[in-house]
Formats: sequence, C-alpha cells, structure tokens
Amino acid sequence: MKPLRKTTPCRSALSSTMLASSSRELGLPLDDVVIVFACSENFVPYLSVAVQSIVENASATRRYDIIVLTRDLSPTSMITLTRQTKSANVGVGFLDVDAALGDIKLPHHGHFRPETYFRLLAPSLLPGVKKAIYLDSDLIVNADIAELFDTDVTGYLLGATRDADTLGQMDGYDVTVGPYLENELGMTDAHDYFQAGVLLMNLAEIRRQVSPEQFLDLATQRMWRWLDQDVLNRVADGEYVRIHMKWNYLMDWQHLRRTHIVKNAAPDVRQEYEEARQDPKIVHFAGPDNRPWLYPDADGAGLFWRYAMHSPYLEEIRAQLEESRDSVAGLAKRLQVIMLYKGIMPAFDKTCPGGTKRRSAIIRIYDKLGGTRL
Repeated sequence: MKPLRKTTPCRSALSSTMLASSSRELGLPLDDVVIVFACSENFVPYLSVAVQSIVENASATRRYDIIVLTRDLSPTSMITLTRQTKSANVGVGFLDVDAALGDIKLPHHGHFRPETYFRLLAPSLLPGVKKAIYLDSDLIVNADIAELFDTDVTGYLLGATRDADTLGQMDGYDVTVGPYLENELGMTDAHDYFQAGVLLMNLAEIRRQVSPEQFLDLATQRMWRWLDQDVLNRVADGEYVRIHMKWNYLMDWQHLRRTHIVKNAAPDVRQEYEEARQDPKIVHFAGPDNRPWLYPDADGAGLFWRYAMHSPYLEEIRAQLEESRDSVAGLAKRLQVIMLYKGIMPAFDKTCPGGTKRRSAIIRIYDKLGGTRL
C-alpha cells in the first residue's frame, strides 16, 4: 500500500509528533475513557476509520484518550491521526513498544501480525492507568465507547465477549478445537473462551496478578493456534466479566460464519450472536480476508464506509479497492477466494458433515500442513 501523500508536514510539525517512550511523555490526562490500539504503518488507514467512528459517537461530557501502541508508525501518519482527533475532549498519543519487547521474537502465522501481542504490554506500558479498552484496528464503533468503559470489572482481569466463532467450531464445525483448548491450552471449561479483539482491561488487577515477563514467556513458549488471544484465555481461564456480543459482533465472514460455524454453537450463543447482529455497537471485521475495504458487499461494509467517508485516508482506501478490482494480482486473489469459500468450503461441509470422523481426520491433516485459522 502506498503511503498517503495528501500533505507534506513542515519540520516543526514532524518534531512535535513523536513516538513516546513512556506514558508520561504522551501529554494526555488519561483520567477518563482510555482506549488502546496496536497498529503497524500499513494498517493505519483502517485504524483511522476505527478512530473516526469513536470520535463521531463520543459524548461531549466525557474525555477520550486514544493510545496507539506501535514500533513503526511514520511521522506523517502520526500527524494525520493527530489532526483527525483534534477536539476538546479527544486526544491521541503514540507509544513505542520496542523498549518493552527488546529482542523478543513474537511467533505468528497466517494473517496474524506481531502487533497482535502488543495488548499484553498495555498494563506495564500504562502504569498509572487503572482501566482501559483495547480494540483491534479492523473494526468500527457504532455507539459511545464510554458505555463499554463504564462496565464494572472490579476483581477481574478483564471483560470480554464469548467467541461465537470458536464455540461454533468446537461444538461441531471443527471438533479438534475443544481438545486443543482443554488439553493444550489448559482451560477448565473451553466454552468460556473469549474473543480478544475487544477487551475491557482491568490494568490494575492484571499488574497485581501477572507480570509482563510472565505474559511474554507464555506468548513465546510455543506457536499458539490463536496467539495472544490464547495466552489471555489461558491466564483468565474463564474468570472474566461477560460482555454482550453487541460490543464485539464478529461480522458474518464470507456470509458463511453465521450459517456454517456459529450455527453449531449452543442455543444461548446463537441467540446472543443474532441479537448482536441486529444491533451491533461494535462491528469487528475479523477473518483472513473479506474485509470491507476490499469487498464492499461484506457483512457490515455499509457501516465501515459510512465512517471511512470522513477519514483522511478515504482516497487511499478507495484506491486500494479499485486496485484489487482491476489489477491482475487483485483479480487472481478474488478468484482464489471465490473458489475456496464459495466452492471448496461448501463442498467440504456437504461431503464431510460436522462431527464425522472423516471431517476430523481431514482437519488434522490441514493443521499439520500449516493451514490458516480464522
């Protein structure tokens, strides 16, 4: 993706927008709604849309401080995001994670990036903050995020939503998931597994119970199937405040997640997922592809583009969409997606129904070959 070149900031502007090495250098009060993102340079346009959605739904009576954990954001990107959030009650700061990570190599695979682990560092990087919301950058907030922030998590490490996708896999779509969560991850009850793209983190409680070294040791112990999300679930082991899925509605990926995966989950999970679908406060575009910036017919794409229209990166997002439609590489990728998810995957579901030994055997072979996970 080509970097945005709408403006050329002057030298003084560049020097005033720097990566902070500590929370004290952020210049933010951090005394009300604190929101944390983790982002790399190539994902900034979508982070911008997420930030825009927060700004547009913010209450005039609250203070919102947005902190971006990063190691490679350019001065141009930082200036653009700072200008985007320029208002009396919204601020943004950029915090360098390099010092906290040192030479540690964070294992990742598939569509996951190393930045996914940065949320594990939030408690130590924000020592004076008691509570914060962590958000993935591939989502939009369609309500006042302060409503989520005000949830009481006293005595718990965090608040989160149950992962309808994982529970649907475990209860029929992919029966290898349950044994993995129980035997390898060590969860007492795998049905308590939560989705970590939206978290209300009790930073003070986490600091009391888990050191950053413990988090990183666990994260680098092996290649976990869902990386840091697995790490957080292993540590919490079902002891968290359950938040309604409206605050983390997993988009109907490829228009298959709802009808092929979540449909296998328990009735209460399916009901909560449907309620969230009807009235989402956060739409999370989770999955390896089918993102609304490349597929305007994706579930929830209308809301994404509604906020993208006011993002300073609108032209770049539009250009990427057009390139994916017109270029040879883009067309080849689309054809691959159509063949895999509209042809092979439905055929697999038909010939190898959920719960059958044949299906389990093929999935195990797929895992051994390094197949991508949602």
